[in-house]
Amino acid sequence: MTHPITMKPLFASMSMFLVRMASGLSTNIKLHDPTLLRAPGSLFDSGRKLTFEVYNPAASQQQIEDGSAVIALIDAHNRLDANKIIKDSAKAFPKWGRQTTGSYRSKLLMKWSELIQENKEDIAKLMTLESGKPIAESLGEIAYGVSFLDFYAGEAIRPTSTGGGSIWPTPFSMADGSPKATVMTINEPVGVSAHITPWNFPLAMITRKAGPALAAGCTVVLKPSELTPLTAIVLHELALRAGIPKDVFQLM
Repeated sequence: MTHPITMKPLFASMSMFLVRMASGLSTNIKLHDPTLLRAPGSLFDSGRKLTFEVYNPAASQQQIEDGSAVIALIDAHNRLDANKIIKDSAKAFPKWGRQTTGSYRSKLLMKWSELIQENKEDIAKLMTLESGKPIAESLGEIAYGVSFLDFYAGEAIRPTSTGGGSIWPTPFSMADGSPKATVMTINEPVGVSAHITPWNFPLAMITRKAGPALAAGCTVVLKPSELTPLTAIVLHELALRAGIPKDVFQLM
């Protein structure tokens, strides 16, 4: 799909902490729960001037010309902000990765999945508005997307997940034919993980990447497409409501 608007160059690192609905349009986006687009609270200076616009790709030429094709303005962070986000994520990693159980992380992922499903109508509306998908496809993507959270919630408590491992004899043998040694592996989270997701699956590619990372005990820094940030903002808000700590799962 060709986007009707040429996007202005942006910093490589962007944050979706603050959503400011474009003038005259906020009344046109009616959600059952308007707080889904609530900013989770910026750690940075609210006086930033750099913003980028989110467009409705189905807008007519007239809407493009009169400005009503713009559905939201998003504050963008600079590289210093991005460095702070990464450092905060690194600070949160030891507690999340080493001091939580697979069962605990599994429950949070399941709660996140439930909240997404409970708010599927609002999410589908926003996804259609910013990506141009038919509403039926947006609803279908939500069902597809939560399946990843459900799956990795199950993986988090398997013996082969974080904290688990395996043990087996080496293929090398002694003179009498017995194994020469025993190999033991212990599965551990690796640390901060960075995720860049595309515009065409703005929900499913987030859950598909963030789900296994969070289940394993990694912290997540997510940079969604600037074409479809609203879906990511809602997912982040619901993750916080599910109990996932803000420094464990951050938007950039």
